[in-house]
Amino acid sequence: MRIWLPPCLFLLSVSWFVAAQPPSGASNNPPGKFIIRPGGKGVENLPSGSSSPGGQPATPGPDEKAGFIVIRPGGKGAVFATTQTTEPKQPSPTTIPQTAHGILNVPPPGTQPAAGKDEKPIFDYWFAVGVEGQRVGYVNWAAKEMEKNGKSFAVGVRYLNLTVSRFGSPVTQWGEESTVETNAGEVLITSMRQGLGKDQALALTGTVELEQPPKKGKKLSVRGDGAAAGASDTYWIDGVVGLVREPKLFKELKLKAGESHEYPSYIPTVNRVVKTTLTFEGEESRALWDKSAAQKLLRFVTKPEPIGKVKLPASTTWVDAETFEPLMMETDFPALGGRLTFLRTTKEAATAAVTRPVEVFNVQSIRLDREIPGIHGKGSVVYKVMIPRDDDPTTVFAADSRQVVKNLDEKTKTFELHVSASHGPVKDAAAEPPPGKEFLGSSFFINWDNDAVKAHAAKAVAGLPANATAWDKAVAIERWVKANMKAFEFSQAMATADNVAKNLSGDCTEYAMLSAAMCRAVGVPSRTALGVVYAPGQGGKPYLAYHMWFEVYAGGQWVPLDATLGMSGVGPGHVKITDHSWHEEKSFAPLLPVLRALTARPAVDVSKVSP
Repeated sequence: MRIWLPPCLFLLSVSWFVAAQPPSGASNNPPGKFIIRPGGKGVENLPSGSSSPGGQPATPGPDEKAGFIVIRPGGKGAVFATTQTTEPKQPSPTTIPQTAHGILNVPPPGTQPAAGKDEKPIFDYWFAVGVEGQRVGYVNWAAKEMEKNGKSFAVGVRYLNLTVSRFGSPVTQWGEESTVETNAGEVLITSMRQGLGKDQALALTGTVELEQPPKKGKKLSVRGDGAAAGASDTYWIDGVVGLVREPKLFKELKLKAGESHEYPSYIPTVNRVVKTTLTFEGEESRALWDKSAAQKLLRFVTKPEPIGKVKLPASTTWVDAETFEPLMMETDFPALGGRLTFLRTTKEAATAAVTRPVEVFNVQSIRLDREIPGIHGKGSVVYKVMIPRDDDPTTVFAADSRQVVKNLDEKTKTFELHVSASHGPVKDAAAEPPPGKEFLGSSFFINWDNDAVKAHAAKAVAGLPANATAWDKAVAIERWVKANMKAFEFSQAMATADNVAKNLSGDCTEYAMLSAAMCRAVGVPSRTALGVVYAPGQGGKPYLAYHMWFEVYAGGQWVPLDATLGMSGVGPGHVKITDHSWHEEKSFAPLLPVLRALTARPAVDVSKVSP
């Protein structure tokens, strides 16, 4: 089963970025230094129940079931999924003893719900989610039959609610995906809702349509509301397995031990259809819950194909040998600290409060072997990098004008990464290709065409002369964002620039998105850069912590800046993994190279430091 992937990308989007430096008024924090600590006052967590845009509670209608996208007639017998942007109303968490049950401290699931008078439930699964046995939240995966305009449909919804800790501050986020299918399993509609910033969510609906000649194939026509509107279509093929049919495959395929079956599946968090291989490994007897008897289980392994150079981890699912219902899923996921487990349980146990959130910084940072005092003012650093878990290790980190890979040892997959400082366009350097229109356009995440972003941008460059260069404007914006943003706001996930402009709070992702948007608002091409940055750690050994900054095209070159530091550029402590324009991007696909790096678990030492 691929149930693990959306939560992993979801957690990645809200948990891996390093904290920003406090505003310049904080005298106890010297300039040019990253501070890693809880935010204290002003840190807010996304509430478990959000309000609607108008401020009223999002109350389900009489025909709505908590956590379900509502299907209503759309004229001429069509159906569609709503794109409500607030969090679906969920049951209130219930605290249960942390030592009461099993590896995830939860009891076995109860019986499936009986068919009600007004609806026909197909299944209703509740999973407790844990990392190495430590709970991080829950997943509700449910399906039911519905009739509209004399036609019968199956609707599947998978809702997740996860809580992790960032530097001691808990962060709770939510996400939901759904499919509308025929009773034969053909996917007609997909929907996704993802919590982003304060009172903000990304809501997308995709309808499977025939493409116009000469292609004569199928596509998923994706639409959103407001800033999410616009083309985001993706390739589609017959046979995509939706949320209703997916758990039925175990029984439907009738695989023998050692046999495999390939099928296409859609991953909404990256808006991609991927080929997935399901293999039946055999039977085993195992007890899944504390004080429960061993039972006969069937073990299946699911392996999705790579997305580009990103290998997605395989997962193992144990299903009941009699009912063929999934009971537990596991995958090895180093990016979250080890084994990720989804264990079936009761609704009450699944929604129990997470009392000890997993501290993700400990597992999502790269420990260095020694300190580099004043690194952000140094000229260059040579890092010795070893990445044995990746087939093409030299491409895990970006290669550009300030990063060069040298001296690869193919046997040990070890190489040198030479990283230089950059503080503006280099005189007489070779010009890079001019950027396309996407680096100036207003997109879903970097949306600058609004009053708030444009007003901030105008203030930032107000004191510049009429002949100010693109670099002058970018530096002024970097300084303005650093001076006006309120740091240490960990409740954000990947808030859009307009949302950040209103709140002026967030961590490095919000700093980067707002800075890039403000640059575009004054005509400077921009993009975000994702990678790692040097940050001090306890005990004298520092980290390379996952981070986001921004780059602008100035003087014929792409040059980096970081508003969390405000140093008119970056030093050799910024190591880039990838960059992105976010043009027409309404998914977390740009994070895939970072997921690749996290999964590869690089080991990095400092070889040489130059002043």
